[in-house]
Order: sequence, then C-alpha cells, then structure tokens
Amino acid sequence: MDQSSVSRKDFFKQFGLMGLGAVGAGALLTACGGGGSESKAEAAPDPCTDVSGLDENALAMRKNLEYVEVSAVEGQNCTNCQLVKAADANGCSGCLLFAGPVTAGGWCKNWVVKAG
Repeated sequence: MDQSSVSRKDFFKQFGLMGLGAVGAGALLTACGGGGSESKAEAAPDPCTDVSGLDENALAMRKNLEYVEVSAVEGQNCTNCQLVKAADANGCSGCLLFAGPVTAGGWCKNWVVKAG
C-alpha cells in the first residue's frame, strides 16, 4: 500500500495503535521495575532505628538521655559502651538505661567506657 492510497482514517488507526503500543510498553517497564524513581521499591526500615513500637515514656527517656544514632563524640559510641546489651536476632543491640534498639554508632550522655 503506497502513501497516496492510505486514507486519513487508516492513517489515524495505525497511528493510534502505535501510541497504544508505546503506552503498553511503558506500563510493562514500570511494572517490571524499569520506570522512574517512583517505581523503585522502598528500602525496608532499619530495625536498629525502628522505635515505632515504643510508648511516649520510652521515647521521652531516649530523648532525656540525648540518645542519637550517630555519635558526634570521637571514640564514644554504643559499640564501646558498658551499658549496651547483647545484639538480638535482628543484630540490634539495646541499652540498660532505656527501651528500644540502639545503633552501633549511637551515643547518649550516660556513655560509659566498656570494661576490659
């Protein structure tokens, strides 16, 4: 079929089908994770920073002790603190002074050098 014999109606039909094909391919890419940043799966939250299960009192205690997830004090962090409890099944440690997990690099104002 040469161009002179293609009717306007046929042209738009073919053009419309190409457009639908492009939309379908884009949807397939997005469904397979190939789309933009909005299609990327969100990273799972770090269990060592998840305090969603703590009540207001527990959160207040963490705040009063000035707990932070990353120590600003050279050589002082939860890894070398005497008050840190052993890691749980998630690999997160806890603290003897407050509820909830702590990060290895965390710190609070009651930090005590680990004996030994």
